[in-house]
Amino acid sequence: MSTDYSHSAHSSDFEPTGNYAYLREQCPVYHEATHEPPFYVLSRFDDVVDSLKHPRQWTNQDGPGVFYQDAGVLGTTDDPAHSRHRQVLRSAFLPGAIARLEPRIAQLADDFFDEIVPTGETEFIESYALPFPAIVIAELLGVRAEDHDEFRRWSANAVNALTGGDLDLYHHARTALGDHIDVGLAARDAMLDLATPAARSDAIGSVVPADVLSMMAVARREGVLSPEEARHIGYQLLVAGHETTTSLLGMMLYRLIEHPDVMARLRDESELLAPAIEEALRFDSPVHGLFRTNAEECEVHDTTIPVGSKMQMLFASANRDPSQFDCPDEFRIDRDARELGRHVAFGWGIHHCIGAPLARMEARVTFQRILRRMGDIELTGPAVRNDSFVLHGLTRLPIRWRPLE
Repeated sequence: MSTDYSHSAHSSDFEPTGNYAYLREQCPVYHEATHEPPFYVLSRFDDVVDSLKHPRQWTNQDGPGVFYQDAGVLGTTDDPAHSRHRQVLRSAFLPGAIARLEPRIAQLADDFFDEIVPTGETEFIESYALPFPAIVIAELLGVRAEDHDEFRRWSANAVNALTGGDLDLYHHARTALGDHIDVGLAARDAMLDLATPAARSDAIGSVVPADVLSMMAVARREGVLSPEEARHIGYQLLVAGHETTTSLLGMMLYRLIEHPDVMARLRDESELLAPAIEEALRFDSPVHGLFRTNAEECEVHDTTIPVGSKMQMLFASANRDPSQFDCPDEFRIDRDARELGRHVAFGWGIHHCIGAPLARMEARVTFQRILRRMGDIELTGPAVRNDSFVLHGLTRLPIRWRPLE
């Protein structure tokens, strides 16, 4: 690979393996000077994790995308605000809470597969990988069913802006999603206003629905969240809560089609599904890498990074680093659990993805049904990658199969 390598041009290659290796071996601190704004890239596992261990130096206050945005909530802010926001949501995303959602999520998946399986052929991203996680996160938050389609469109426009897409569409999508969140919060406020003071003390699940919008409405009334914070948290969860899961589902199915022996083994050894999901996360990290901004000038590998620079923490490359993973460019579902446990597909440290348990469960529910209900799965056309140096997923995956039931 030549020295005129461009990260923004090549990181969306269908198979970016060689790009990661070039960065790790030849340019561990890469500067993308031609992009506006310019940015740096860290690609080695140790460098990425070390930076994430120092959130005061590498801050989130300018947003996780390549463009600069005002400090916000969760992934766009730092402590102490970040911890306060996360605490409001914590109970909804604990593994136990997610496990209690599984029957409903399994039913949603069954509804999709009941329609899809008899046809024997579909474009998997549009028919399942996009709508399924979108509906799951929408239900978790409390989005009305009639708003799901608009929500998906707004969310796609917001995610595209992470790589410097149409910022006008981003601002429109953010406003539209925020307005929707405000409507949901206002509806819950009205319910709380009608309740007795005693009932309000244990309102969630009785006075108001047991969803995330209700948690934020209560937190807002108690002064834990400001109105603007509640609005923005809802927006951020709606956007972040399904795009990455879409990428995980599409790329994992593609890899299993590419490795029919692995798919056959999963059909016979269901206990390997959980490690297979972790390997899919490691091998095709749904997020190439998010951005941080340095609070002070610093040096990394003898490169001076000016204060206020955007630095992409390239999770996907870190997850292919041979210093941490044996034969990292091989898709293997029987890796040692300790090795799989160190991948950084969901980030690391205080900003580790709060929705990781939900994404894992959605993947497990999905592939249990694929393996049980769809045999001899094959491509009917080329899989198509998205054009992004932040997200790593598919926009098309045309397949056919033999229905098994």
